[in-house]
Amino acid sequence: MHRPLMLLVPIALAIGGAAHAADQKATVVSAGSEQAIRLGKTVISRPFGAELVDRLSVVGSYSIKGARLHLIRGSGGAQCPARYAVIVTRPGEEPRIGQSFGTCSTAAQPRLRRGEFSVAMPATAAGGPLVRFHYANGRMHSAAPALTQGAGTMAPAQTTMASPCKSANAVTAADQARALDAFERDWPKAYRRTGTLKKVTLGPGEMRRLTADLACMASWPAGERRVPELATPLFRSKQHRDAAFAALESIQHDPATDANLKAVARSFSAEMRYRIALDPPL
Repeated sequence: MHRPLMLLVPIALAIGGAAHAADQKATVVSAGSEQAIRLGKTVISRPFGAELVDRLSVVGSYSIKGARLHLIRGSGGAQCPARYAVIVTRPGEEPRIGQSFGTCSTAAQPRLRRGEFSVAMPATAAGGPLVRFHYANGRMHSAAPALTQGAGTMAPAQTTMASPCKSANAVTAADQARALDAFERDWPKAYRRTGTLKKVTLGPGEMRRLTADLACMASWPAGERRVPELATPLFRSKQHRDAAFAALESIQHDPATDANLKAVARSFSAEMRYRIALDPPL
C-alpha cells in the first residue's frame, strides 16, 4: 500500500526519557500512517522535513570519532527517486538530523576511510560521472571540484567549461597520482564495459564535461596510458561513441574554451580514434 507523503519538519520523540547512546541501531518503524526512524527509544518522524518522501530505508551506520552516523534514504517519485540525510548520534545527546543532500540517484556509495565519511553517487538520477559528498562539522558538504582542477574527484555535469584544464606542468606528480587513483576508484562500474553502458543515459552537457575531464587527465604523464584504457569502453560503445567524439569536437571549436583544453581534447580524440581503429566495435 502506498504510504502518505511526509511533508513536515523532522520531529524526534524520546520514549521513556532514557539516555541517548551513540551506538544505537537505526531501524525503520511505523508511526501512525507514516514511516519513521527509531534509534533506541527515540523515534524520528519526517526526517526529510518538507521534502516529498514516501518510503524510508537505512543505508548503513558508520562510526567516526565521537559520533555515529546513520545514512537514511528517502524514496520519492520519478522526478527525484532518492534523497539522503545523515542522523548524527553522540553519547548523552539527542540525535541530530542533517540537511538532506544528493543528486536524486538511487546508486549511493557510502565510504568510511581513515575516519572520514563520504557518499559518492552519479551526477543525476539517470547516471553520469560520480560526485562525492563529505561529512564535516555535523553535515554533508557538496561535491568537490572536478578533476580538471586537480582536486581528485569529478563534479556534476555542466554545459559550459567554466574551469580550465590544468596542464601537467601545473600539477605535481604526486597530485596527478592521487587524482588518477581517485578517478579510477570512482569511475562507475557501468562505464567499464560496453554491455553495461547500454543502460546509461548521458546528456550533451554530461558527455562534454566527462570527455573534457578524460582528455585533461590523459594529457598528464601519469594518465597517458591509464585514462585511455579506462575510457575505451565508452568510445567503443555503439550507444555513446558518436556523442563522445562529438563532445570532443565541440570543445575544440568552442571560442570560449581555453587553448590548453582545446589542445588536449584534440590529442585525446586522436588517441581514442586510433585505439578504436585497432579494435573496431562489433
